[in-house]
Amino acid sequence: MLEIAVCDDDIADLECAVNMLHKIFTSQKIAYHIEKFMSANQMLENISRIDIGILDISMEELNGIKLGRKLKEKFPDVKLVYITSYEEYCMQVINEVHAFSFLCKPLEYDKLELQILELLNQLPDAIVEKNFYKVTDSNGKEYLSIKLKLRDILYFEYIKDPEKY
Repeated sequence: MLEIAVCDDDIADLECAVNMLHKIFTSQKIAYHIEKFMSANQMLENISRIDIGILDISMEELNGIKLGRKLKEKFPDVKLVYITSYEEYCMQVINEVHAFSFLCKPLEYDKLELQILELLNQLPDAIVEKNFYKVTDSNGKEYLSIKLKLRDILYFEYIKDPEKY
């Protein structure tokens, strides 16, 4: 499941972004979980895993650029998308924080969707789901086909069928 965190100190912008993300991930049939935060410090204190961060740049206590740096230190593979009303920050977030993309407020659904779909194509294989066939789980339940994320697999055990050999 993709872990997504959205941080914006403006409640209307936060809700708008979260609603758009719900629509995008649901339409793509992608398993996801979204946490929303109105404070950068609250976000840093409460997340233990994150794949995608959607961050406002201009926030009171800790701006989105500093938040992005801290997230990259803690979660080096996180993909960051910045949203702001201030276009002059664009080069700074791309060059300093290596943001995936930068979107101006007010958010437009089509532009956010395009960026999220491009971002999904660049996520590491550990997040991507793979199909496996003829799988038996640890409880003995058999599956003809199952879709799993590589990071959710603890180990594989291959048992030859003695009747075939």
